Amino acid sequence: MVAELAIPVVILSALSAKGAVRRVFDENAPVVRPPAKVTIIIPAWKEPKEFVMTTIASLKNQNVVRAYPEMFEFIFVDGVPYVDEIRPLVDKVLHAPRGKLKARDLATREASGDIIVSVDADTYYPPNWLNLVLQEFHKPGVVAVTTSKYFGEFEPVLNLAKPLYFGSLMLGRGSAYWKWAYYAVGGFDTSKDNGTIEEIWLEEEWGFCQRLKRLGEVVYVDAPVIHLGEEAPWKMMAGRGLRS
Repeated sequence: MVAELAIPVVILSALSAKGAVRRVFDENAPVVRPPAKVTIIIPAWKEPKEFVMTTIASLKNQNVVRAYPEMFEFIFVDGVPYVDEIRPLVDKVLHAPRGKLKARDLATREASGDIIVSVDADTYYPPNWLNLVLQEFHKPGVVAVTTSKYFGEFEPVLNLAKPLYFGSLMLGRGSAYWKWAYYAVGGFDTSKDNGTIEEIWLEEEWGFCQRLKRLGEVVYVDAPVIHLGEEAPWKMMAGRGLRS
């Protein structure tokens, strides 16, 4: 009986995963103008230059950014030795005390946008990703949007479970929130930067999400991003695996 149920579930998950990948890579999808100015925050800490450059290029290549460039601001929080090469590519370069939470907090407070997009400096963002995320902010009651990462060969099996897991987190490498909501929930507890990696993660992704949910709706969008530090998914993206 379990096996009979498992097979349809796996098939459904595989179809869901394929649909999600096609949507997020569809650069010709209808583009919706953001409801407010958007600031994209890119904190960095010793990532390889090729990863950071790929991240920024993929964000600049978002279909919604190309359609409405005046609606976007890019802030880079410095933690790399090649920052002078980054300056021409972004609107602001900030220098924060060491710590991911401090970097995100400083950039949020310095942002001119009303919607803050949280990304990482070692991630590839498919061209329709930001468009899918920002559309949700047109809906009343939405205070934040979160997405997920791509799991390569495991994606077809894991896709249906993603909303349960990622829907309870504000994914550091792929989420967005209204700036007023950040202040309303007290922002990040930056003292957690002095703790363990687990404590930082609990504050940045879990705790922040739970506080936002008390304020309004946090929407999960099935739009996976690709962590460049994981070789298999990156190779698949570089080929035709994600486009088939």
